[in-house]
Amino acid sequence: MRTLASTRLPLYQATSHLKDWIAAATSDPATMVCLSVAIVGLLLLVLAVLVAVFLVLARRQAPQVAAEPAAPAADEAAFTRWVGEGRHLFAEWQERIERLNELQVRLAAMTDEIGRLRADVSRMDDLRAETFRLTQETGALAAERDQLQGVLVRIGELIRRASEARPGAADAAPGVGP
Repeated sequence: MRTLASTRLPLYQATSHLKDWIAAATSDPATMVCLSVAIVGLLLLVLAVLVAVFLVLARRQAPQVAAEPAAPAADEAAFTRWVGEGRHLFAEWQERIERLNELQVRLAAMTDEIGRLRADVSRMDDLRAETFRLTQETGALAAERDQLQGVLVRIGELIRRASEARPGAADAAPGVGP
């Protein structure tokens, strides 16, 4: 005998698989368009079946009402009402299809925009990587500059010491004298 606990697992798995399928279908714009068209087609098919059922019922009731003198007027009124409702439903479905087409166009535009934004993000990532590389290179060049400045300071110090160590060199300097 199956218990409630034993029936939950398959139902949960089925629900999980359905959720996975819906997530996969909604992530792809082309699949969304196909599903939308299929749903609209299915709804139009259901509408056509309902209209056919109403017409069959109207034909079956027509002979029974034909025996009564006021029945043809009632049938025509009912038929006129059904035709009006059918036209209204058809117009409503046309509006929904137009809205669906508008949404498909917007979805395509959004897909294009997403592609452009991804390309922009990729370029920005490339620029960040280049900026990082240049920052490291700048740091290396600054360290080299500091080393060279240290060497120049050391050379200047050595020149000053050498000139102090030679007393005659300071006296023989041009333009200096009594």
